[in-house]
Amino acid sequence: MATQMIDISLASDDDLLVHSGDFVALESTGQHQRLLILNNKGDFKQNPTICVGAFEYLDDENFRELIRAISQEFMKDGMDVKRIDVSKNGTINTDAYYS
Repeated sequence: MATQMIDISLASDDDLLVHSGDFVALESTGQHQRLLILNNKGDFKQNPTICVGAFEYLDDENFRELIRAISQEFMKDGMDVKRIDVSKNGTINTDAYYS
């Protein structure tokens, strides 16, 4: 059974989501996955060894290394990874949840 990860939520512009003057806390597994995939190593001062930096893989013709890096980062973050793939149009599809 997947564990819900509740965290302060981000708005679509990556700013903190605020409602009536308070931060909004929502289920945030997808938000965590997005941050791990898009940010580069060193972007988070508290833990500089996390993240994938997906944009570094743009010129690669084979996405196996990207999928492997994503899978490793998700597992290090405590997720149970079932499936990760990249579609022909470049969309990253994940089936991974905190356990």
